[in-house]
Amino acid sequence: MSNQQSKNNGQNISNKRALNLTEEQHGSQEENHAKRQCTEGLFWPDSDDESFFSNAKLEDLLSGQKGELFGTQAQTSSSTRNNNNMMQSAVADDGLFGDTSFPDTTLKLEHAGTRTPADQNSRIDLSGDADADEVFKKINLNDLSVAEMEDIFHGAEDFSEPLMQNTQLFLDAVAFKVPRSPEKLHLSSAKDDESMSFISKSVLEGIVQGTQYETCEELKNRSILDPVNWESQAFADFERDNQARDNFPSKGEFYGLPDKVKKMILEHKGIKSLYEWQDECLNLPAIRQRKNLIYALPTSGGKTLVAEILMLRELLCRERNVLFILPYVSIVQEKVSAMSPFAIDLDFIVEEYTAGKGKCPPQPRRKRRSLFIASIEKGAVLMDSLIDVQRPHEIGLVVVDELHLIGERGRGATLEAFLTKVMFLNANIQIVGMSATIGNLSEISAFLNADVYTRGFRPVELKEYIKCGSDLLEINAAGQTLEEIFVPSRSVNYSYSEAVKKADPDHLAGLISECAPEHCCLVFCPSRKNCENVALLLSRIVPKQKFFEHRRSEKVDLMDALDKMCGILSPVLAKTLPYGIAYHHSGLTTDERKYIETAYRFGVVTVICCTSTLAAGVNLPAKRVIIRAPYVGQEFMTLCKYKQMVGRAGRAGLGEAGESILIAQSKDNLQVGQMLFSPMDKALSSLDQQEAVGLQSLILSVIGLNLAECRRDLNRLVNSTLLSVQASALDVAVDEIVLRILREMFKNKVLQVTEPLGKSKVNCSEIITTQDVNQTTARSGGDRRLLIGQSTRFKLTNIGRAAFKAGIDYKRASAIHKELRQAQQQLILTHYSHLLYLIVCFNSNERGDELFPADASILFQVYTSLPTDSQALFKQLGFTEAHAARLFKNQSVQGPLSLQLNRMYKVLILSDILDLMPLPNVASKYNVERGTLQHLISQSIAASSAIVRLCEELEEFWCYKPLFERILHKMDRCGTLELEPLMELPGVKINRAKQLYAAGFRSIEDLAKIRPILLVQSVEHMPLRVATEIVSAAKIILMKKLDHLEEETENLKICLQSSNKD
Repeated sequence: MSNQQSKNNGQNISNKRALNLTEEQHGSQEENHAKRQCTEGLFWPDSDDESFFSNAKLEDLLSGQKGELFGTQAQTSSSTRNNNNMMQSAVADDGLFGDTSFPDTTLKLEHAGTRTPADQNSRIDLSGDADADEVFKKINLNDLSVAEMEDIFHGAEDFSEPLMQNTQLFLDAVAFKVPRSPEKLHLSSAKDDESMSFISKSVLEGIVQGTQYETCEELKNRSILDPVNWESQAFADFERDNQARDNFPSKGEFYGLPDKVKKMILEHKGIKSLYEWQDECLNLPAIRQRKNLIYALPTSGGKTLVAEILMLRELLCRERNVLFILPYVSIVQEKVSAMSPFAIDLDFIVEEYTAGKGKCPPQPRRKRRSLFIASIEKGAVLMDSLIDVQRPHEIGLVVVDELHLIGERGRGATLEAFLTKVMFLNANIQIVGMSATIGNLSEISAFLNADVYTRGFRPVELKEYIKCGSDLLEINAAGQTLEEIFVPSRSVNYSYSEAVKKADPDHLAGLISECAPEHCCLVFCPSRKNCENVALLLSRIVPKQKFFEHRRSEKVDLMDALDKMCGILSPVLAKTLPYGIAYHHSGLTTDERKYIETAYRFGVVTVICCTSTLAAGVNLPAKRVIIRAPYVGQEFMTLCKYKQMVGRAGRAGLGEAGESILIAQSKDNLQVGQMLFSPMDKALSSLDQQEAVGLQSLILSVIGLNLAECRRDLNRLVNSTLLSVQASALDVAVDEIVLRILREMFKNKVLQVTEPLGKSKVNCSEIITTQDVNQTTARSGGDRRLLIGQSTRFKLTNIGRAAFKAGIDYKRASAIHKELRQAQQQLILTHYSHLLYLIVCFNSNERGDELFPADASILFQVYTSLPTDSQALFKQLGFTEAHAARLFKNQSVQGPLSLQLNRMYKVLILSDILDLMPLPNVASKYNVERGTLQHLISQSIAASSAIVRLCEELEEFWCYKPLFERILHKMDRCGTLELEPLMELPGVKINRAKQLYAAGFRSIEDLAKIRPILLVQSVEHMPLRVATEIVSAAKIILMKKLDHLEEETENLKICLQSSNKD
């Protein structure tokens, strides 16, 4: 066999799933896969004459008449129904909205003569060239209203200047250096992997190519990029390890799991076999020896499945609980739903820990193990609660997704502190972290004492392009010079009319029309407003014949569902959804985003204009990804963000290759080049940022948990943080920061000594701070100085312990303590406003304008319409009629009361929400995006929960606890009394609860008994997937109740047996 053949065979093997999960023959699967293959020529014709729009006869754009869209729907033909039965096993839903049936969304190139007449009408003939120059010329934008023109063109000038950009300008700008990447010098195996682009092979210190596995001890001794023959060394110690096998309990042949798990993975995930790297990873020495592990692969490589298998092993084989940390609430809820069927069949409990959800500490269980799925913040609170009651040993495994977020300011410090405590406990808890984008894996490995596994693997090829003016440059991984790296591919020319050129200078409509609606496309935009503008623009100029007629009846169902279930159909979505185009950002509610995501997965929505959060937060693969501009907000894109975005292109099952196109303007050429050739972003500790608030919180919690009682303990713990690992590189003196924090804590009466100072004068340091005389035995004299030695023991004061329990820094605890004491003197309880004001204070910044500032004119109108008793809180805050007149005159919130008025604006909003005003109405009344209101509610629920925990520690606030518990319960449900049981279910909001109640489902028990398909038939706009999630969640809740009753029964039996013996 020739070398070339060997190379090709090796490549084919590496891109296949190696381990079959089924025993069936795969001939038909290969045949179906062949039908889905997609050649490059389909999207990019070989000659200039063969335009994608060759035979298109584009009608005038839709004039906005609603009747055309919502007219009589075409009935689904029997042939379409037959096609629906041919969907892949990975898709469990029968339809998007109840009884609506969907054909397979993956591209199937039919044999000649087999296409139906309807298929012929809905597809563009790629062979003709008669009307190629007329497609976009026919589009006339002169009939747009003034408002529509402002919508479409607003912000276009910020990112578009195509006349000043071309290939040569780009190459001249990026010629600042010729890249020298280490794999070109000594990692020959990486070159052979043609599926890896140059971007994937950038000068990284963490993502290395080929199969690479190193123990933490080896990483400490040398750089991870030192030249090594990995193929011969990576698993050389396997034979030796096999001789001393781990005594891991095994319950089957599937990685120690019962064979039932293999069948469930096929049934619920549609996965028939594992990739070769997944099998390799699951058999690593680190896994078999229960060592900490970090594994890093490009996006879409299949990392999550490995984590799920490891979690099931821990739950079923070792019978210990698992904590799964995820970055976003939406992903937590999605994962809870995905794991619920496994929990029901395999008899373990799944619990969600987000905002106000999840009991801390959790209910102890003898019979069933628990899988805790948590956000970063709530996961940290959960672990603290377990340590506090001396039950951390109940957790056997901690899995952290998106481990690179440890370098993010704010949440990163919380994650680092959490992992530091888990490591410091030494409670035999294994830590497994996964990420696609970490540039300093060796430092993270040193911090976690973890082995590292990396693999340059993607299930499908990714082709990356840069668009410079009308030129498209392909990024060639094997290139040695700039000209070889950036290879001219083609020039795009869609014969735009002058009006279309002005509206779409970047040729977005043309690039999207090459791919959609047959395939899905994601367009990443710099800002939320830009997402909406681009969606509007595309809805006006994409070819109507293709986009408007594609899945038309199902788009009507989608719009109807958004209108009825979410309470409103966004005016922008009303214009764009008829064309299968949507936008996706945090301004939409969770329900709106879920409907759009579901429709996208089924191919009803084929284009989503989104912000960068979708790249990391939601699993929505695409055939083509277009990056509108290399910005995230106002900041230039990093390589980490770029890789997350382009990683959405070309997922398994979507064809042979994915495509990404970065649109670069001439003003950004230099920065684009620097970004592409830069090392991967390093995850840098942020414990010392923002006046070291992260390190303050860590010290506060470890003292409160009795993990540290003196300076010696603290130094030992702080030296095990990532900050300590990176101290020299960051030029940070960790010990000095700790000393400064201790001084501040004593000064603010957060700490107090627990023993006479005379016993600990040996090794005294320079800590000298003022302290209240009755808290110390300081020297005689007027200075009242306090000396703290290395072994001087100290503990938290009441306010310090309250801050620790609430999960906040002591400065914020002191501020909320002051607010609670002031309010206690004249608390208004005729309505919820005063309690809501205290909740808003908890989250408030210095101006009270976090999330959004107050609108002066709306504030004045609402204030004047309030009844007299509701104005009492305004008067108590010092707001008089004179202030109201000044507010009306200036139309701005300024002056000494600006803080209070910004807070009161949020109080008025939350009051209306508690009064069950529909969220769209509240958003319209106060001119705030619906998604932002939902974030305010979530933030307020978390604040209420924290205040309850704070008040539990402070006896003086005994009266507040039941009041804030009531607010917490009411805000979390936001429903009437009869709907509250149904709203216990994750993802069930008030509109869905009303639907279920009207359909006769009054309790959790009613839903647990019904089959999902019957629920679909009973409730309008209920996808089968959502119905399955609701039924599974209802069963999980009943399992928890049963488990609790069984525990109580066992305890009573033990008590009775003890009394009989006595």
